[in-house]
Amino acid sequence: MIKIIDNQKLELHYKEGFGSWTYHLKFPGTADIKGRWGHLKVSGTIDNYTIDSINFFTIGGQDKLISINDKIRKAISKSGGDTVTVTLYLLTSKEDGDI
Repeated sequence: MIKIIDNQKLELHYKEGFGSWTYHLKFPGTADIKGRWGHLKVSGTIDNYTIDSINFFTIGGQDKLISINDKIRKAISKSGGDTVTVTLYLLTSKEDGDI
């Protein structure tokens, strides 16, 4: 595992009508991480809530996102516009056989 975010404060974004990505975190400095949707997974913590494995959303040439579902938002008591503290590790891609 490679640590890509270490105890960083990030804004929990809210974008109405963005489907399952309505609430998401955007990770600065991750645009150069290569991989396809569903093959990039991350783990870590959001406000001390443990994430075992979640998809790392890739938009060509842009910083990566993760979707923050209702279960996570309730556990951390946060909503759009709030700040969360994140530590994140990149798990090896499925193509490498390590997830």
